[in-house]
Amino acid sequence: MKTKVALLSAALAFSYAKSQETPYTDIQMRNYSKKIDSIIVSEKAKMNNELDTLDKTFKENKLSAEEKQKQRTEVAKKYEQIINDKVDGQKVALEEATKELVKSSVMGKGKVFDRIGYTQNNAILSFRDNKKTKKELLKGEDFNVSFGFTNLTKSAGSLALGNSSSEVMFGRSNSFVIEYRTTRQFGKLTSPVFYRIGLGVRSDTYKLADSKVIVQQDRQISLDDFTTGYLRNSRIGNNYITVPIDFVFVLNPKYTTENSEKMLDNSKGNFRISAGIYGGVRFLSQSQIIYKNFEDHKVNYRENINGSVNNFLFGGKLSLGYGALNVFIKKDFTPIFNENAKINNKYGIQIGLELLYINF
Repeated sequence: MKTKVALLSAALAFSYAKSQETPYTDIQMRNYSKKIDSIIVSEKAKMNNELDTLDKTFKENKLSAEEKQKQRTEVAKKYEQIINDKVDGQKVALEEATKELVKSSVMGKGKVFDRIGYTQNNAILSFRDNKKTKKELLKGEDFNVSFGFTNLTKSAGSLALGNSSSEVMFGRSNSFVIEYRTTRQFGKLTSPVFYRIGLGVRSDTYKLADSKVIVQQDRQISLDDFTTGYLRNSRIGNNYITVPIDFVFVLNPKYTTENSEKMLDNSKGNFRISAGIYGGVRFLSQSQIIYKNFEDHKVNYRENINGSVNNFLFGGKLSLGYGALNVFIKKDFTPIFNENAKINNKYGIQIGLELLYINF
């Protein structure tokens, strides 16, 4: 549990650090500068075309030197006025950016809780600036924390979530996942499809049923009755490094226009369905027995499990969500335990919620 809390704390700290980059005023200033540069380059090109035409006319002796100079001056003044008028049209954007910059300089940067927004871009907590452009919201990074109830089934295709023949207790067995994910839009700016790839840590804990405990001998495990005291808890835990890959489909796409570009509006919550796969590499498996012995002393016994748990994991995930709420079901297509485990049910299945979705 301490490891999980430490991982979550690190995720929050990293999210806040990332949130300090590219503030809104910087974006405004860059956009203003780009627009001014674009205006100058465009109008100067038009002016040079007119001046080239004058030079050509002069060389053809259709224009005197005095008339040529007069018309060159008129062309230069005309485009100077055009540029000034168009630059004046951008002053509103400059004034807004300047006010934000002055306010930021006088008031200072906000505290971490001033950076938190709710349900922005489908997040429960967001460290993004609320004034990021709509185009920027179409891609991002996030930390996701999820919790699910898990069980074991007899085959890769079985979806018997409440499998009564399972050796573990559904409702008392759980899975905890922390993931860092990168999301990008698939195709054009109007596409309602996104792809997401990440890196995470998954911790599965199976509570054994019927007062059974794990017995390990010669790299094999089996279940046996507990006979050395008063059993309080008996469980087995598997821990993995995982790589999830998902495709996200927005079911109610809404569109907006920004800088003359039509795009999907991803600034508010939406209905979506996700389908994906995940792979994992196991790094630790342990059995734990908590009991009181016959002398009434509490004992917490842990033992690493070797040789009876598969090192690799592969499975699929489906989820349905709206806004910050995501309900998912996961199914392991490869068995968790190998032939050295004398257990009838070896394939994991789980249903759960994404509890904390933090983007930046």
